Amino acid sequence: MYSMTNRKPKTWIELQDMVAHYFNYSGYQAISPYKIETVRGEVEVDVFVKADNELGNRVICECKFWNTPIPQEKIHAFRTVVADSGASLGIIISKLGFQEGAILAADKSNIKLFTWEQFLEYLFEKWFAYRKKRLKNISKPLSVYTDPYDIPAELLSKTQLEEYKKTVVKNASLHIMISNVDENFLSNYKETFDDSVTTIEDFFNNAEQRVEDAIIYYKDLFKGIEIPEWKFEW
Repeated sequence: MYSMTNRKPKTWIELQDMVAHYFNYSGYQAISPYKIETVRGEVEVDVFVKADNELGNRVICECKFWNTPIPQEKIHAFRTVVADSGASLGIIISKLGFQEGAILAADKSNIKLFTWEQFLEYLFEKWFAYRKKRLKNISKPLSVYTDPYDIPAELLSKTQLEEYKKTVVKNASLHIMISNVDENFLSNYKETFDDSVTTIEDFFNNAEQRVEDAIIYYKDLFKGIEIPEWKFEW
């Protein structure tokens, strides 16, 4: 079973930025840092997330890169900020977890407490669905470029046609693989990738780059040859 990512924050700023990154790559809108209005005045939060009613309209995240577990009083202070801002959910991500009193203070409240690994697990399903949809959208032009019936092959020179034939099977296979992505795809297609692909995130990044390179190649190959725009509309 491949892990979601091997990325791990090394500083407080990295933790803050990476929390925002993974929210954004899960289909949400995250900003870091962000100033919000509360009943007690303006407050800057580590990460602010617009969630469109799925996690609640507004989510506030606090990132603690401390070398000790988070104590109870920090939970109480954070609960006040969440309540005063009107946010529906507050999340604290801690490098080394939480003291028992902190866990009790968050229990039965709208505050969730996560380590970095727990945060990734919490987002995984939404993150996976978003990356899968994004990859499929990026790869859609390949369904045209790799179908000989969709492109005016007769307008290619003999040399160009030979080049096209060399790439079409490989890139058609790439498009088919992308169309059948599931959580077990890395095990099914591990022979397709080099040793640098060790996580699910590596797969998506690698596949996106391959697709983008292929599309650039075909755009250059068919430069000056008209392919109807409607073929690329879905």
